[in-house]
Amino acid sequence: MIGDLAKGQEKSNIVLIEDSSDYPGRGVLCSFITSLAERVDEVHIVCYDGRSTDIKSHIDVSSCKIYDGHSDILNWNSTASLNVTVDLIPFLKDKNNFHGNKKIAVVIDSLSQLILYRSASYTCQVIHKLAHTQCLGCEVEQVVCLLHEDLHDHMACSLVEHTASTIIKMKKPSTDQYTHGCDVFHKKISGKITQISENFSLTDNFEIKDVKEVSKVISLQSSAEDSQVDPAANLTFNLTLTDKEKKARSQVKLPYTYDQQRQEDTLSKSVGEGKIFYQPDEIDDFDEEDPDDDLDI
Repeated sequence: MIGDLAKGQEKSNIVLIEDSSDYPGRGVLCSFITSLAERVDEVHIVCYDGRSTDIKSHIDVSSCKIYDGHSDILNWNSTASLNVTVDLIPFLKDKNNFHGNKKIAVVIDSLSQLILYRSASYTCQVIHKLAHTQCLGCEVEQVVCLLHEDLHDHMACSLVEHTASTIIKMKKPSTDQYTHGCDVFHKKISGKITQISENFSLTDNFEIKDVKEVSKVISLQSSAEDSQVDPAANLTFNLTLTDKEKKARSQVKLPYTYDQQRQEDTLSKSVGEGKIFYQPDEIDDFDEEDPDDDLDI
């Protein structure tokens, strides 16, 4: 699964790579960048992390544009460059000439700085707009983000995870034969959700190889287009009526209701006696079914 995702054979709008100090994920991020550089016109790499600024020394940057958002991350020096106080989308539009025929990808390394200095909700809005709208004026093939999970609480991580269509959580491989391990949670375009644990290795060129599936769980995601379930199906008793039964039911006069003729007959026979008549209004919620119909009486 992770190999297909990195190569673009499995589509995903927003890919979130969650790592920690023990199990780094920048190598997997570089694998996505290398693949994206072959599939799109431009790869825009936003570097909020200090170590990510040297990413150009590890990959072919001929079709990549790298933005340093770490050197003056809080704009203390007023350098007017990218930092966490600058809104990313207007910045990218101002620095580039995007048009409808151009296909790009956006890589953010990492989201942790935005979450720490702005907020998790703001960060989710940014990556959602980048992937799901024409806010940049061109087609965005994919948004790939790195998140240092051990820097944030569960609530912040959950918010970002709900925004992503694919989550790759780095972990220790189950055997020493492999260099990396991960848990993948992937929402397919068809609506199917795939959860899988895998071991794999990375080459010096950030190529993912020797992928080994450890465990896999697949469940079907419900959608609005699914057919409605009939609650009366597969019951031991019948809740529906035939047309003949409906016609016969409509002709039955219940004992506590009075039409005009029956009311006149009763009044003429009951001189000097008090009578109570119930005449339902048109707006009454009137149930014509016999509540004792299923009893053998």
